[in-house]
Amino acid sequence: PKGPPQSEVYQFSYCYEPANQVGGDMFDYVRLPDNRLAVIVADVAGKGVSAALLMAKVSSDARYWLAGERRPAVAITRLSEAFIQAGWSDRFVTFLLALIDYTTHEVTLVNAGHMPPILRHADGTVEEVGEDAAGVPIGVAEDWEYEEFKLQLQPGDTLTCFTDGFSEASNDQEELYGNERLLAQAALPAANVQELGDRILADVHKFVGDYKQSDDMCLLCFGRNAE
Repeated sequence: PKGPPQSEVYQFSYCYEPANQVGGDMFDYVRLPDNRLAVIVADVAGKGVSAALLMAKVSSDARYWLAGERRPAVAITRLSEAFIQAGWSDRFVTFLLALIDYTTHEVTLVNAGHMPPILRHADGTVEEVGEDAAGVPIGVAEDWEYEEFKLQLQPGDTLTCFTDGFSEASNDQEELYGNERLLAQAALPAANVQELGDRILADVHKFVGDYKQSDDMCLLCFGRNAE
């Protein structure tokens, strides 16, 4: 996307850093009817040009199925079926969809083998959400029907979505950044979601130091304004 969505009620921020000149991580914002917005984060197995080309196809197909299917879980099920039928037997994609209903402030998650997003409540408590409803990555299993997980986003709540380039970022001691550090950063107060995303990215860079980046990194944060 050229920039984050514009909203009087929600804030959005993102960052994308490929390990090579192009990468196989993807994020997108898709406007849908009835005052809804689909937020997508995905990671294709592999890096570089081949991964980027495949992810471009997945991005296009995701928009197609989201436009044609009212239920998010059905759309992702159809996306996986199309991926398998295309014959990419040596590839798979982890895929996270967060569908925001601007009218009701309900967020519907569909997780295809991706890391669960981090929900920060307005009181500062954090939790990983939707893990129990997560399915297998796209392209792994035929006839897999994905499930939906719904949550109500309250004023001041934020959701942080990321690829494993963040949680598995390594330093020169071969230590991983890990989910616990991500949860700790997400729990800290932030003036807005841009500050939240910038702080997480800066902390990962500080942890990694001069060690070479080994995987693509993609991070999306969005939240409902406090009242």
